[in-house]
Order: sequence, then C-alpha cells, then structure tokens
Amino acid sequence: MEEGFFKKIKHNVFQSWSDQDIIDLLFRIDRGYRPTYTEVSVLRSRTGLYLSYTELSALPESFWLLASLQYLDLSNTGLTALPESFGQLESLQILDLSNTGLTDLPESFGQLANLQYLSLFDTKLTSLPESFGQLKSLETLTLSYTHLTSLPESFWQLANLQALDLGDTWLTALPESFGQLANLQTLSLSSTWLTALPESFGQLASLQELWLSNTKLTALPESFGQLASLQELWLSNTKLTALPEWLGDLPELRSLDLRGLTLPRIPQSLALRGLRFVEKIDYDFDGINLYGVTLTEQDKTVFLQNDPDLIAGLYEEAEQLSLRECRVIFLGDGDSGKSYTIRRFRNKGRKETKEKPYLTRETPGVEILNEQVQYDGKNLTLHFWDFGGQEILHAMHRCFLSEDTCYVVTVKSRETKADKRARYWLRNVTAFAPRSPILLYVNCWDNDNGRRVLDEPRLTKDFPMIAKVVYVSAKEAEDDVFQKELMNPLIKMAASSNGCNRTVNRKWKAVRDAIEAESAAKPYLDKARYHEICAMNGIEDENAPALLSYFNSLGVCFSYHRDENKQELADYRLLQPVWLTNAVYAIIEEGMGKAEEGRIPVEEVVRLLCGRAPAKVRDRDYRRTAPEIVYHEDECSYILDVAILHKLCYRIDESTLFFPALCSTDSPPEALEEPGEGLRRIEYRLQYSYLPDNVVHRLMIRCMQQDYAVEKCWLKGLILNHNQGPRVLVRMDEDETLRIDLWADPARPVHMIFLGLREEILRINGELGLKARDLIMDGEDQHSVVSLLRAWEKHSSVFGSVSGTERDAGDLLGDFYESRIIEDMRVEDNSIVIPILPYEYHPHKPDDPELRIALYEAYRHICPYCGQPFQNIRDLNVDHIFPSGYQDREELAEYVKYLNAHGFDTAKPDYLENYFPAHSYCNRDKSNCTDPFALMAWHLRAARMAPRVLRLM
Repeated sequence: MEEGFFKKIKHNVFQSWSDQDIIDLLFRIDRGYRPTYTEVSVLRSRTGLYLSYTELSALPESFWLLASLQYLDLSNTGLTALPESFGQLESLQILDLSNTGLTDLPESFGQLANLQYLSLFDTKLTSLPESFGQLKSLETLTLSYTHLTSLPESFWQLANLQALDLGDTWLTALPESFGQLANLQTLSLSSTWLTALPESFGQLASLQELWLSNTKLTALPESFGQLASLQELWLSNTKLTALPEWLGDLPELRSLDLRGLTLPRIPQSLALRGLRFVEKIDYDFDGINLYGVTLTEQDKTVFLQNDPDLIAGLYEEAEQLSLRECRVIFLGDGDSGKSYTIRRFRNKGRKETKEKPYLTRETPGVEILNEQVQYDGKNLTLHFWDFGGQEILHAMHRCFLSEDTCYVVTVKSRETKADKRARYWLRNVTAFAPRSPILLYVNCWDNDNGRRVLDEPRLTKDFPMIAKVVYVSAKEAEDDVFQKELMNPLIKMAASSNGCNRTVNRKWKAVRDAIEAESAAKPYLDKARYHEICAMNGIEDENAPALLSYFNSLGVCFSYHRDENKQELADYRLLQPVWLTNAVYAIIEEGMGKAEEGRIPVEEVVRLLCGRAPAKVRDRDYRRTAPEIVYHEDECSYILDVAILHKLCYRIDESTLFFPALCSTDSPPEALEEPGEGLRRIEYRLQYSYLPDNVVHRLMIRCMQQDYAVEKCWLKGLILNHNQGPRVLVRMDEDETLRIDLWADPARPVHMIFLGLREEILRINGELGLKARDLIMDGEDQHSVVSLLRAWEKHSSVFGSVSGTERDAGDLLGDFYESRIIEDMRVEDNSIVIPILPYEYHPHKPDDPELRIALYEAYRHICPYCGQPFQNIRDLNVDHIFPSGYQDREELAEYVKYLNAHGFDTAKPDYLENYFPAHSYCNRDKSNCTDPFALMAWHLRAARMAPRVLRLM
C-alpha cells in the first residue's frame, strides 16, 4: 500500500510540470540555482517537450540534463543556434526544428545515435556538419526550404534512411555516393537546381516514390531503368524533351506525373502497359497525368479515352496518314470585323466590289466555314470558327476552346482600350489552350496601318504564344497587302501547328469523313447509324464510344454519350455543331425575358426552341445562327443534357434550369447596402491575372445545389444570407478581381463560413486551371495576405499602401482567419497555403477521458464555435461536427459523397477528425448545422488539429 501511495504521488508530481516549467528550471540552473533531488528526477525522467510556437530564442546550456528526452518539438520558435552539449541527448528519437532561424548545427549533432525523425524544414541552414553521417538510426529527414547547396561526403552513411525531402533547396548536384542509400523509399528533389542525376541513382533498389518536379533535368540516366521498386514518379515542369522507351518497363510504376511537359510522343511501352491516363491539376491521381502536356506527334485526347485498342491504333505505323488540317477560331468583340475578314480570306484576299459585296452582320452564336489553301506545295484545310462577340455569349465560346487549334484575336484600331481588350481575349485563349499559337490581328479602320495602338513588346512578353501581331485593314487594304500581312502569316501559323502535323489512323479518318458527309444533310446521327459507320471501317462496337470522345475534342461533332460515371448511354446522338450552338444561342438570347435571376422552367425552354424565332429581341433586329433549323420536343432534352455537360447551364431540379447567362447584368440594390447597426463590412479579394465569369457561375450553382440561402444573383455576382452565418457578397470587378464582402457580427464570427467559401472557390480555380492572389482590404488600403503573414511571423506592423496608416498584421488577418489557422498558414511560391492533412479518420469514443483532455489542451481551452474559453474541463462537451442521422439530408448529399470518398462513414461518426470541444450551449445551438461550407471549414480545422490531439493522447 505504501509503495503504491508513493508511486501515485511521484506520478502526480512529475506530470504537474508543464513544458515551460521545465525550461524555466533549466535557465535557473544556468544562473547557478542548485536543483533539488525531486527536480533532478523530473528532468531526468522527462521523455517529451512540446515548445512549438513559444517565444523561445535560445536553449539553456543545461538542456543536456534531459537525459531521457525522446520527443522534442522546437518548431516555429525564434531559435537561432543549438548548444554544443545538444549531442548528449542520446535518447532523442524525434526532433522537429522546422521554421526556426537555425543557420548551422553543432558538430556534436552526430552523437544523437537514436534519432529516427528529424525535420529542418524552412530553416536557414547552408550546410550540414560532417558528423551528420553518424546518425545511423535516422529514418526520416526533412531538409526542404533550406539554403543547402551540397551534402556532406558522409551523407551516404545514413544506412537506415527511408524518407528524404530535399525539395526547394539550392542543390545543383548529388554526389556519386548517393546511390548507397540502399533503404531509401521516398525521395523529393522538387524545385531544386539539379540538371542531372548521378549514374549511381539506379542503385536505390528500395525507392518507391521519387519527386523531380520543377527541376532543370533534361534527361534521365540509363541506370534509372533499374529502379525495380519505383511506384510513383513526378516529372512535371522539368526540361525533359522526350521520355525513354524503357520508362514503361519499370515493373511497379503506377503513377507518373508529366504535367506541363512538351514531348513528341508517349513511349509505346508506357502507353500500352495498362496505366490509366488522366488530366488533373492536383496531386491526387493514379496513372499517367497529362494535364498541360503538349504532344507534337500524337493527339493527347486519344490517350485520355483510355481505350486500349484506340491507343494501340496510334502505334500502327502502316495505318497512319497526315490530316493536314487545322481549326482556326476567330475571337474578338462584336463589330471588330471577324466575319468580314473570313469572307475576304475565302475570296483569295480580294476586296469586295459593288457587284459582289461581303454582306455581314453580327454573328449570332458561331458560324463554321471551311477553306482549302496551299502551303509548300501541299493542300491544307482550314476550319474557320467565327464566334459572335456579344459578352453574353462568352461563356459559350469557352466550351469550344481547346489545344491543337489556332486562334486569331481581333481588335479594332479605333478601340480606345484596344490593348485592354486584346489582353481580355488573349487571357481567354491562354486559360483554356495555353500552348496554342495566336495571331493578334488589329483591324485598321481608314487603312491606318501605320498607327500602333498596342504595347507589342509587353503583350508578346506576357503572352509568348503570340506568333505574330499584324496591322491591316480588312476593308481597305489592297489585295497584295491583305495577302502578305494577314493571309500568309495565318496560313503559316496553321501549317506549323502541332495539330496540323500529326498523323491519324486511317480507319479513324474514314469514320470521321463519313460523319461529316452525313451531318451536312441532317442535324444529327443516332447511335445505331454511328456504330454502323464504325463497323464498316473496322472499328469494333466496344471502341466506338472512345473514338467518339476523340471526335468531340476535334469539333467534328458533339455528343452526350456517357453518363457521370463514364458509362455508355443506352441511346445517344452525334450532333452537328451548328445545330447545337444555334439552340444554345436561341435560349440565351430569347430566354432573357422569361428567366428570373437565371432560373428558367424546362417547359419554357422547350416552348422557346420549338417555336419560331422572333423578329426582334430587346428592341433590335434578330436572327438565329441557322434560322432554317426546326427543333422538335423530343430533341430538347438532349440539347439540354449537352449544355449541362459543357457547363452552359445547370439543373436545379427536374423542372428548373439555371442559365448564368440569363442573369441580369445589373447589380441589385442589395449589393450596395451598408451593414446595419453593430455590423462591420470587411472585404477580401482574390486577384487573378484572368478571371472568367464561370468562376462565379460555378459558385452560384453549387450554392443552389447545396441549399445555401442564395438571396440574389446576377451575371457577375451573388449574395448569400444564411441564418447561421454572416451575410456574404461575392462579385467580380473589372480589374480581374473576385471580391468577398462579409457583414461581420461579433456574435456570429465569419471565420468558419469564410474558410469554407474560400476553399470552394479555390477548388473551382483548380478545375479551371486558375490561380489567384489573396488580398485583404482596409479602407482604401490593400494588403497582400502573404505580406501580412510574413509580418505576423516577425511580430511587426504593416503600413497602408495609400493612407500610410500603421496596422497590426494579426488584427487584419484575424478578421478572416482564426489564430490557430494563422499559425498553420505558410507561404509557398508567393501564395498562402493552409496545410490540410489527408483525412485518415481514427475511431475514438467521445466519452474517452484522454480524448477530452487532449481536445481541451489542443484547442488551448477555447471553444471553436464561439471563440470563448472554457472555465474548466468540466465545461467541455465533445461534439460531433457531423452527427449520425444527417447523412440523409438532401442539401448535404454532395458533401456526404465527399466525406464517404475519404473514408468517413456518416452513419458512424466517431472519428477524431469529426470532434470539436464545445460549450454545452454551442453544442446545442451552433453545431449540427446543414451548411456545407461551414461543415467543410470545421472538418478542415479538426483535420489539421488531429495530429496534435493524437500526440497529446
């Protein structure tokens, strides 16, 4: 009994010492204090210290007294050096020194013989001590975002090293001895200055994951083919110009990232090994990622069909022939002369005459015209696509912008903002087809060819895909001038394009010709006829849908032949492009007066399509693209399905559609209202180099689909007003800015709703390949969130760019982000990143006392719902963020799908990442909401906090 009593007393004494108490005692010892026996026992028995985010700037010299220390977290402190005695911590196994000011390590560091995990992430290290190779137990080493330029010769002695991160360092080369790290399984060399890998690299027999993205590598060593265990290889945005044939022979390879590369072709061994081809902007994929890849000798879209027979057809050399044709898309504002220019081009560049005038009018929708020309003695077919310039149709244009197409951007010399309009259209093209050649054409009025209205040096620098800038008058230029200045450069650009110089399988060409021939006489082909054409040309039924996707990408036809799960529909049609664009144009132009904030009944759309076009729309003369086309009721549902597929409209429910283009162009009065008494309007901005309006349009429909209280929406913005959160205004500005205004209420913090909304916008950005810069407005002053975050880390103030007013960076950030979120934020590539660990749900019961204590400590005694502290741990409720029973709520269907995809069983919500500490009244009144944005934000925060909770448990 006595032994048990003293054991309990000793346990309580030791556990009552906080981490800060330990440090304070050590500093007192440095100043001459003689510790008691109990204090020495506490120091020698201590196994872990968590000092992250403290004000610690130096370690006490007596730190070596912590002889039993196994875990030490010094990350995000002001530490600049370690004492020489640090090497005496021989029991240390886990050491985190990330985000500190360390510039070097003491030579004694190599004495940490039991160290298994070491993070030196984002320190100022320029070198490692030679003793570093003595860390024989080291398994995980993070050196990313340091200033390392080389590795010590002893580095190869780290025989047990399994994971090594050298990304974002200043390394220019690896030593030949690097190949001796026989147990290395994961290696990151991304964003370094490496230009080559040593030949010994092939000796890394255990290597499973290799990151080489954003390096200067121009080739892979031959020994690379010996990496028999390699499963994931990341080569995006390197200087590789070709892939070796042996790459496809790596036996375990399952993920290959090729994003952003320009290659002649995919090696046959890689193409035919059965890996799935994908086109994803992010890192979450299996297979071969072709996002942003340019293939100069093959058509990328064929690989993305993932049809083995279709892909094999690219390697049947005897069956290949050259198409020698190119799609040329004209883009520009209305009345810029696109249609007139195309007609003159098709008339060999001759000026119009009184007997044969080029009668043109505003192009309704899109007009497609074909023309055959000669280049270098060979025939070349140009497919001209002439788009109408009305702003309301711009969303429709983007559905047809693709790679392997040439573009002509047209502006008028009389346009006072010609440079700005040129940039608008150039951004349209480069956002959706970043590697396609562009002819920038200034249509000169009054034949004023000598007048330069564009800043050509700046434009060609900002848009390197501009093949040429031409100044010529479509109407007044003489024939030889028009041919020399416009026609010849356009033909040369088309003839030099990747699409024109690729080969295609002879069978595919025959099918394509048959489709075009029959489409000339009828608006569409049905599925049975299409399969019949395929069979006549040796294409099996099971390969027909994949080939159809290829034709869609070429603009030969348009079809909706697969459902959301990529399964072939029982019935489908091949639509003539003009038949489809005419219908969409009719809906957008004629449906404006029949829609309410973009919402229009399905029956109204059917009535509109099946009726005759009015002679006037909005008091102006009007005609459809192809007025001779008559639509029937049974065809309308198919037209709408294709429009939905191309994100031109969205189905709210069975009877209602949402067409963003049918929204009013005017901001409603509610968007200009000032906050009421006790409220404060705070403004966040996302600054884009190019902001298409479908960012807002996609956000609109997601809010509608998730039943998120959309109060108002118009063409450029929307207002959200939810009873569980603040009022939110999201709108586009002309300067490529997306504004997020929130009515801040002290009783209803904006943090949660804002974080979820921002995450949703960033997800849309990812889908569209867009990037934005985060800004916070403070009256007339504009502050970059990156600069605010850096100032906050240095505990310094910022000054207004206009007013010069001094402000606390933490206060400005705190309007939108909670303090714990700010602590997790970091800067990467001059943009902010809020780390989100992958959801790895750990089942724990809410009545677990260790869980309660861990939540209490991890959240620093603060309730995340109301931001108020708990009086004591007895006040804490363990709350389910997403409780069982809510999985059947219709408005949460999309979010439930997302959670289930990440391993969350919504019927059994007892997961660590699904718990919040909460006051009883918050648990009752503020949690269990059905707002998907708030739920997402809460889950993101809980997921970030989960490692800390686990560690405390």
